[in-house]
Amino acid sequence: MSKMNKYPYGGGYYPLIHDKREWKRDLLLMKESGINIVRTAELFNTWDRIEKEEGKFDFEFLDEFFDLCEELDMKILLGTGTASPPYWIHEKYPDVNILSNTGKQYPNNVSYTWACIDNPGYLKEAERYMRTLIERYKDHPALDSYQLHNEVGFPFMPIENGGLDIYCYCEHSKKNFRMWIKEKYKTLDNLNHAWTWSATNAPCLTWDQVEPAYVKPTSWSSITRWLDWRLFWMDNFTNFIKWQNDIVKSVDKDHPTTTNIFYMKSFDAFGTLMGLDQFEMAKQVDYIGYDLYPGSGDKLVKRPEFTSMFLDHGKSISKPLGKPYWIHELESGPINGWILGPDRNTNSDDLVRNAFECLGHDAKFMLYQGWREWDFQPLHWGGIVDLDGNKTDRNVGCSLIGKFLDENSEYLLNSRTEKGDIAILTSKENSIVVNGVGQEEFLKTATRAAYRMFWEKGFNVDFITPEHLENGYAKDYKAICMPFMALITEETAEGLSKYVEDGGILIGTARCGMLGKNGWYNHKIPCFNLQNVFGVNAVEVWSKGKYKATYKGKNYDCYWHKEKLQILNKNLKVLARFYDDTPVATVNNYGKGKALYFGTHADAAYLENNSFLMWDVLDDVLKEKSIKPRIKTEYTNRIQREIETHSLSYGNEEMIIVTNYVNPERQSSFFIKGKKKVRIYIDSDKEIKSITNYYKNEKVEWTRVDDSIEIELEVTKDKIEILKIVWG
Repeated sequence: MSKMNKYPYGGGYYPLIHDKREWKRDLLLMKESGINIVRTAELFNTWDRIEKEEGKFDFEFLDEFFDLCEELDMKILLGTGTASPPYWIHEKYPDVNILSNTGKQYPNNVSYTWACIDNPGYLKEAERYMRTLIERYKDHPALDSYQLHNEVGFPFMPIENGGLDIYCYCEHSKKNFRMWIKEKYKTLDNLNHAWTWSATNAPCLTWDQVEPAYVKPTSWSSITRWLDWRLFWMDNFTNFIKWQNDIVKSVDKDHPTTTNIFYMKSFDAFGTLMGLDQFEMAKQVDYIGYDLYPGSGDKLVKRPEFTSMFLDHGKSISKPLGKPYWIHELESGPINGWILGPDRNTNSDDLVRNAFECLGHDAKFMLYQGWREWDFQPLHWGGIVDLDGNKTDRNVGCSLIGKFLDENSEYLLNSRTEKGDIAILTSKENSIVVNGVGQEEFLKTATRAAYRMFWEKGFNVDFITPEHLENGYAKDYKAICMPFMALITEETAEGLSKYVEDGGILIGTARCGMLGKNGWYNHKIPCFNLQNVFGVNAVEVWSKGKYKATYKGKNYDCYWHKEKLQILNKNLKVLARFYDDTPVATVNNYGKGKALYFGTHADAAYLENNSFLMWDVLDDVLKEKSIKPRIKTEYTNRIQREIETHSLSYGNEEMIIVTNYVNPERQSSFFIKGKKKVRIYIDSDKEIKSITNYYKNEKVEWTRVDDSIEIELEVTKDKIEILKIVWG
């Protein structure tokens, strides 16, 4: 964990940006609001300001800041600064800037991560700087931990044509790519077979002839070359973080490392173009960090499941490793939009809700970016205080959170959420291929829809990868859902077969396993042994029609695909049918488990058409197997999903965190003085000693209904409720 003995609650602060006479005042106000750790030198006030001239270091301001933090008993998360090298690096190594597929260098003085991580000059200078920085501060009492890089991956800011460019095509990256390819394929014959492309099939006669994909497969080029090129970059950035971690640990074994990444970024939802493999990156550091901005792009209104889905993804990459995860950047005020903004006028209530959502999803570190905004960046990017450092309404929320964290530090640092009930299968190969053929938005919709259905039903949801099938981590999930899983290898199919055979429920949709190794066709859909698992064969397919289905006398809209399903198992049960009476939803018994197949995209239909086909079918199938959420929350107008309930357990105690959010564009059920009744059902046959309301400091009445505890709670709009249960 962090070196601190209390829950780390922080703010981003950059001393060079503010008058030195204000540092102490700002830090004292941070302390007053509960802040106990500061992040600095990861981006602003970093390498480009500390070593403006080669070999001439100016640590004076950072020394003073470290000493001031020590004086005030505050800790520092220190950035390695490698995302912002100084300008002289560009002058000394002219080829250091990342190079786009059109041959253009990313410009200096635009966004960070402009230097190529394969450039030997950059690596040499970065290591020298890091060692100098770490040696200087490793024994300082104010040091808590190191942040490696900042938002690792290629820049996510568009430069050309309004979209993300593809990087990096410098000679150093191409050289490393060729080495990666040689290690993967071993022989040129293997490579040439994998890269077969009928339109232009020029085989490589030497390894030096290997070239990366300069365009996506939509430009009528090899899908396998594109797949390898993005897999290489995911491995490359993962190894870059490992390289930095190894440098830190070689100098300082006593302080933990972390790095911050994204999930569901607007421009690059699955990290394909940025080069992110979050699951692998999490293995390279002591703690992985996520940057959470629910108000940017007004996600809370457009995608109400966003925060929960984002945080569940972070939890999912850390929990299998036995690690906690951190929130490196948490929205701190009005956010995004330049002069016409902000996208959301983030207020005190937003801060409180976002923070308690993080706690409820098992985050063990939270830091606002930033404490104060920066005059030079009039974008609207938060700020607990105003531009002059004066208190705002947000200090109230910040202080409320800080007080709660201080009073409950031991519990919060040691408590854990339960492993999910339901898992959503994802794979980097699938996301890369789908991105390459221009259909990433479809995958994003299907993934969101699958998550949202289970989320709205109250299930605890995790994300898994094929590795979790192989190592057995996935075996405990009650159900695994595969939204738009177009690419499935034979190994993954075998892992899924074993999962169902051992008693799990598998949910597949149209085009399931259409592609396999190398991104090529599989000859059967579903693929490999999944045909036996699902008991169907998709022999034909139609797309983009207005298909409809019937289930138990109700009619439903389908979405995009209609597959003609051939029944392979006479004992298979057809649950729902298209209007032409052919099967659309089937369930097959396989081993001890069941496999549910939809010959359309019934998950995406939930979001796109407000169609409840998958919702209703899942209700019946899961009920038959007695699968239900451990904690169920009921209230009027529940379809608006205004209430979130989370559970943290430690010893014989359980903390129930109840948050709420009202979308002003929809009809709210908080219609009586801004309050509503909520009934919480908790499955447990354990004896209860007591239930108390943390903020009201009073006992809570409860009743037992069979093997469940029923609690009735009055929730106030935009306020948090905390229940503490002591089990006997």
